[in-house]
Amino acid sequence: MANTVAWLDSAVGRILGVQPQPAVVDSGGEVGRAERLFGFSLLFSGVRCILQYAIFPFVLPLIGIASSAALPITLTINVVAIVSIVLSLRRFWKIRYARRFEYLAVAVVALIIMTAFIVMEVSAFLNPPVM
Repeated sequence: MANTVAWLDSAVGRILGVQPQPAVVDSGGEVGRAERLFGFSLLFSGVRCILQYAIFPFVLPLIGIASSAALPITLTINVVAIVSIVLSLRRFWKIRYARRFEYLAVAVVALIIMTAFIVMEVSAFLNPPVM
């Protein structure tokens, strides 16, 4: 089991392009910064959902703005969220954060969902429904 965890730790580190440092006590606040960045990325993704599914489809048409204007905004928000998730994972692996695997599980799910949303949004934009 320990070999599997060490292999997985090494493999994820290589994927993230991180050279882990020896595990030390967090005296510089790196853990707090990494946790805040990860929380920010998840919050940012939540804001995207609210914008995309509550604000844009209902409020934009009411004020006379086409809903197609929402695509660049939601794509930008998704990309910022994805980048911040990856950066926080890199930081967790670099400092060898004790709970990095728990964060990895949440991050992988969030990344899959956001990637799927990007694909669906771009596909819907490029192939609008015929009426």
